[in-house]
Amino acid sequence: MKRFAKQIPQSLRSSTINSVRSVMVKPRFGPTSIMKSEMKNGIKITSAQDTDFLLAACTIMFQAGSRYETHDDLGATHFLRLASTGGGCRATAFSKLRVLQQAGAYITTTLDRQTIAYTLRCPLHMFRDLKYYLLDTAVDCCYHDWEISDLKPIVRGDLSRIHPEQKVFDLIQKAAWAGSLANSVYCEEERIDSMDGEKLRNYVSMNYIPSMCSVASVGVPFEETMKIAEKIEKTSEVHLPKSHKVSPRMGYEYYDLGPNSDTWIAVAVPSCDAWDSQSVFKHAIIAAACGTENMQEGMTSMDRIAQSPLGLISDKDVHTDCRAFNISYIDTGLFGIIAKTSSCSAHKISLMIAEFLARIGELSLTQIDEGKKRLLLNLAIHDEDCVRICEGLALQSLYNSQIDCAENSAKIIEGICSDEVSATAKALASKCRQMAIAVVGDIGVVPIDQEIFRR
Repeated sequence: MKRFAKQIPQSLRSSTINSVRSVMVKPRFGPTSIMKSEMKNGIKITSAQDTDFLLAACTIMFQAGSRYETHDDLGATHFLRLASTGGGCRATAFSKLRVLQQAGAYITTTLDRQTIAYTLRCPLHMFRDLKYYLLDTAVDCCYHDWEISDLKPIVRGDLSRIHPEQKVFDLIQKAAWAGSLANSVYCEEERIDSMDGEKLRNYVSMNYIPSMCSVASVGVPFEETMKIAEKIEKTSEVHLPKSHKVSPRMGYEYYDLGPNSDTWIAVAVPSCDAWDSQSVFKHAIIAAACGTENMQEGMTSMDRIAQSPLGLISDKDVHTDCRAFNISYIDTGLFGIIAKTSSCSAHKISLMIAEFLARIGELSLTQIDEGKKRLLLNLAIHDEDCVRICEGLALQSLYNSQIDCAENSAKIIEGICSDEVSATAKALASKCRQMAIAVVGDIGVVPIDQEIFRR
């Protein structure tokens, strides 16, 4: 090999080295050239133009999640998410589906308790023609009664197909809060038949308002993004935003799947709101320091190594998974531990994760530093989807945050002192008497709430 290298001319060797160096430049995470603006009526606009994506995306997000449902329209947001496939003022449901499929585009609708977002992903050169389908879905949908009737069997199917992990996340928030934040993102069975187009139109007119709306785009010219916002301004009515008082409950919720079924347990304490981005990052570092998900995924679910220290709870039990989570809304939040285990070990695991949460303030500075590295790695891995980035920019606009991209997030994470994160962890541990609990699975083997509270 050395003899062969000597036969290569020096000029060719130097040019090869230079070309390799030019390729191995420092990676750039996320979009750049982000432009922001705000209209007089309150619509916030964000446009990320310089990207490496071959596709463009545009998101219309309203602060109109399930927490804004009243007693008369509980379950409306579940129907709104499914009704995004319905007809609008410009196109029927069939023509919308056919044109988008032929163009290699699609519209997604994501929903949580705080927000509902409509996102169009398509080739950039076709955005000008397809943007009207996004407007038709987000602000000009007709919600015909016959289309709502067709959705009712799908809603019932959703209720029967909810994954237990999704169910336990829904229940832990119901256990943590009373009032509007206890509203589920799913429509209850007894309310399905009473839902109609009139209720959905009323909900949209009261909550899809400019002052609680943001428009974000990735790869789309700022002028095109501005035109989307102007169309929303013309079609939205003006209402004063509603005020919803947060009422802590910190109770116990459960859903029985029958004897010997796999069991999901979630325990949580009050956390931070989304306005304080520094605090959100600190809680994210703590969640990563606990050991989220698995270090290594193999060909089967048995072939993996759990991250410590939370992974030590499983004690080499391949049927047990634990991870930390943090949920932040506009005025409150929730930090907790979720575990999935078999029925025979559910009693032990539930007590252990409650004990872990109560002693989370004992995380060492070394474990916190490892949590930073894990969080930075996750940011680098997942910052490649234009739809997720677009929805993230829209959410940041609603909260007046200036993070913009994963590269800026990495700088913020690296700039946070580990001692401050440790202090935040100790503050979480001090709230262990405000613990909320949710169980989905074999509830007969899980200890009652007071036993978990006593630990």
